[in-house]
Amino acid sequence: MREEYSVLPLLIELGRRGCLYTPVRISRTELAKSLGVSAWKLRRLLELAVEEGYLLTNRVGNSTYYKLSARGRRLLEAVYRDLRSLFEDKTVVLKGVVTKGLGEGAVYMSIPEYRARFAEILGYEPFAGTLNVKLHDEYVPARKALRDMQGYRIEGFTLNGRRYGGVTVYRAVIRGRDKSANCALLDLEVTRHGDDVVELIAPVRLRDELGLKDGDPVEIYVFV
Repeated sequence: MREEYSVLPLLIELGRRGCLYTPVRISRTELAKSLGVSAWKLRRLLELAVEEGYLLTNRVGNSTYYKLSARGRRLLEAVYRDLRSLFEDKTVVLKGVVTKGLGEGAVYMSIPEYRARFAEILGYEPFAGTLNVKLHDEYVPARKALRDMQGYRIEGFTLNGRRYGGVTVYRAVIRGRDKSANCALLDLEVTRHGDDVVELIAPVRLRDELGLKDGDPVEIYVFV
């Protein structure tokens, strides 16, 4: 195991006790109890943290003061960024092939109420059509899981006596033929497609922008 992983619980506990920027007097007995380790193990962790430059100590009489070094703080900051990215900045990857649509996307894109909300959410006026992607079987569960994640919701409405279903919009990037483009994935409340087909909108016609044709493999990175 890398040395920083060994001392990480110790540095986190010291940070919780105020040692990030200020020397703090802490009882080794209390520290060992908090970490759930023996006195010998704690002594070794402290020695290792000092040796590796993560921790500064100062002995005053019978007391020891602890303070994280700049390197120790950088380690905690790096771990914080990684964990924040893991839990907050999720990206769902979907893979499949370009396929012909059923014309549903064109209907949605022809209705001003939808187009206005798409533009409000995405910051651009979408092209009047969608790109359909048939997902490989192993990516269908991930596509279903999107429904439990945060997206931009457009509630259904009635227009001229006809009911139009709601739509959840997810920002995304599509990659195909060694090119990428910003887009958005639409989860339609009412659709004839199964969960293995997704519809994408973009400010451009994606087939032209990426040079795609039916059957071409693509990857979709959905930000949630």
